[in-house]
Amino acid sequence: MSGPRPRVALRGLTLIESVIATAILAIAITAVFSAVASGRAHADLAAEDLASTVAAEDLLARVLQSDPETLIDWNGHFESPSKLVDRQGSLLGSAVQRVGRRVRVEATSQSFIDGDPVPGWLVTIEMTNAHDRPIHAISRWIPTPEDDE
Repeated sequence: MSGPRPRVALRGLTLIESVIATAILAIAITAVFSAVASGRAHADLAAEDLASTVAAEDLLARVLQSDPETLIDWNGHFESPSKLVDRQGSLLGSAVQRVGRRVRVEATSQSFIDGDPVPGWLVTIEMTNAHDRPIHAISRWIPTPEDDE
């Protein structure tokens, strides 16, 4: 019996199949790492935004609690990143030290429904990042105290 031998199917991967599987795996790993990096970047932006809001509200509270007669003295006040202080002059927590803040005070007036304009001050706290780029600002209008005559 010397007839042709039955063909045995060879099992295993060819070189092409291995290269394609490696390429697919590389694409999947790249996508996962890209998503992780993007999430980290968004988390950093959210942390900076939260820190700037907390720092701005803290400084605005200090300004609003000061004597209305000396409100204009706050104009131009600046605290650079890593040097933010509280009312007592102590450094704020490290979470908010990534931003800077600047105060602007302007004399303005507000008109109410069918009324005379009321003089006052517009207090703006401008927040900046470590590169002195604006992040956001908050403002409050404060009426000038009336003189009792």
